[in-house]
Amino acid sequence: MFFNILCYGQNILKNIVILDKYNKMPLENVIIFNDKDNSISNEDGYFDFITGINDIHFSKLSYKDIDTSFGEIKSKDTIFMESKAIDLDEVIVSNGESVIKKAHAAVSKNYILSPYTENFFVRCLLMKNDEIIKLQDISGKVGRETMFETPEIKDNKYNIEILNMRKTSLNEKSDIVHFEFPSFESLYNMMNSILLKSVNYYNYIEKKSNDKDYWEIDFNQKDIQPNGQRVSGYFIIKKADFAIVKFYLDFYDNIEAVPYQEKKGHKFRTTKYIFMVNYMKNPTVGKYYLNSAVFDMQLEVLGDKKIEKTTHYDFQANYITVNSFTNETINPNFSIDKEIFKAKFPYSDEFWKSQNQLPLTKDLKNFLNTVSQKKEYKKEFDIIGNF
Repeated sequence: MFFNILCYGQNILKNIVILDKYNKMPLENVIIFNDKDNSISNEDGYFDFITGINDIHFSKLSYKDIDTSFGEIKSKDTIFMESKAIDLDEVIVSNGESVIKKAHAAVSKNYILSPYTENFFVRCLLMKNDEIIKLQDISGKVGRETMFETPEIKDNKYNIEILNMRKTSLNEKSDIVHFEFPSFESLYNMMNSILLKSVNYYNYIEKKSNDKDYWEIDFNQKDIQPNGQRVSGYFIIKKADFAIVKFYLDFYDNIEAVPYQEKKGHKFRTTKYIFMVNYMKNPTVGKYYLNSAVFDMQLEVLGDKKIEKTTHYDFQANYITVNSFTNETINPNFSIDKEIFKAKFPYSDEFWKSQNQLPLTKDLKNFLNTVSQKKEYKKEFDIIGNF
């Protein structure tokens, strides 16, 4: 379903799907933006976008950008993006580390390292054996001391103001495992870390890029960590100004070597922790901002006398900057070191019907229907939510 209307000076797009032009597969994490607003497509390829500006742009690495307007796409319900030619040949080069060091040296030129505020949207999901059991969406404002911690700036402080929230969880009362969501502090600390303090701890490999305007620099840790893992990942760096536009980090490369921990007689271990962040340039300010970030973690709990079988818990978080570098005042109303799911905030039906970030996927809609159907089964299920 698609509509394009003018309401209070705003252009509104709802339930538009973005597909690969050739294989017709949905494209996740496509950035939809203009000079004022940002959005992103969900895993089904759908997006919503509300803005007062006529221009609209679509961007995804490895795909050709689309620069268009609401008027030009008002009759469409599908956007097709064309992939760029890909050359995956790998070649070790001597300047990989040199490129990284130049990118780090350009941080003060490319990013804001002084206090600023931004509007954000974050979605957190918890799954048990691939079934969703917890959902939380938060819209809010954050004030930061700096974009990154650097060797010179070692303390980054945050203030959070929650503006709108919806959350719900569906747990079997027989489930003895409680999985906590992270805090805002832990999420922001990870988002602000792009190895600025540890360049010399990694080996670097440059891959032949499918885009002549960017370098792709892969890296892996030189030494094995105590948990038997080597951290690895890659940078996407713009050649024109040495700006890091994408950073991908994987903490685990040998799951079988990960030791189990024990708590209250139950053995568990982390088997996945992947983090990815994208940066885009704000044309008005002339600086790059954190456009979006993705967290993907998995915890394995061994079966025992109280747990019937080995269970996998997956936590995912999608963070989007809605408006970057604002001058809005922050009125903190939630502690940054507190588990996010413990936030208490009333549900606004009007807001969630009109907001334009990450439409609910088919799986999420099915989960919400399941929660609604099981509300009466209070003996079997523990349901927490604000809507």
